[in-house]
Amino acid sequence: MTDAFLPCSRLPRACAGWSAIALTGLTPRRRLDLADKRADWKEALAALGRFAASPGYARPMDMRADAALDNYHQWQEAGQQACRLLIYGLDLGLDGAVLRPIYLETVALWKDAAAVAGHARASMAQYGQDDGVAPPIATIATRGSGYPCAVILLALASLLDAQDEVPAIVEQVLAFDTDRLLDYLSAGAIELHAVNETLFHKRPYGALLPFFEQLDAALPGPLVPYLKAQYEEFHRLSPRQQKKGGPWLGTYYWALEVAALSVLYGWDDTALRASPCYPADLVDFARVRATA
Repeated sequence: MTDAFLPCSRLPRACAGWSAIALTGLTPRRRLDLADKRADWKEALAALGRFAASPGYARPMDMRADAALDNYHQWQEAGQQACRLLIYGLDLGLDGAVLRPIYLETVALWKDAAAVAGHARASMAQYGQDDGVAPPIATIATRGSGYPCAVILLALASLLDAQDEVPAIVEQVLAFDTDRLLDYLSAGAIELHAVNETLFHKRPYGALLPFFEQLDAALPGPLVPYLKAQYEEFHRLSPRQQKKGGPWLGTYYWALEVAALSVLYGWDDTALRASPCYPADLVDFARVRATA
């Protein structure tokens, strides 16, 4: 008997809608090769469309054992593609009202991936195999390849006024594997009795320690040099130089974690707005929606 699967996501319909988004006439948020970035968007969207049309998306509970595990990995890759699509949309200049439904569908996709992970885990056990099926986003993996997605999901929850999604992200998608930064980003929607003092990944997030360790109220001052050194100066390095010192796991060009902290704390962010890596318009979008 096939297990019932009631998905949160509606990916085929969503992909059709995203394909209709006009990419002409937009003002990119940063300097870029517009043709290349539009190609990136279309490539990610095509990959999501192929996944949405696959049996693994439509009937994931039909898979068993190794097939179930392999299909789960396809769900993880689709979730990562959706996160990249959000970043490409941010680069291209899509406004918050357009990005928000893409974000909500991305979260739904990750929540479905958590259900598929549970099925793969149970199926592997049923067949006498236990490969330790990881949560959808493994934040503490050695190289932490999924960690930027965790930051993207939690930061955009604040920037796109979708804090209601945070509990499910932390519980289902991250399986409560959160560090100090992820705890701070989720604190607006989850009552935390204690914050994890550990930072899982030092680049760029280790440089947030001066912010975290302020003795008085949390203020944005320490985030100004963080933006400059960890984002602006980093993006001016050659690819070879960027690789020195271990993996850099920031959220691509944009310091989404800094912008989300601005929304959560409600401080005067004038000094932060001087940075080209600070998405000020998304901060404004969140603040307007919060007062509507």
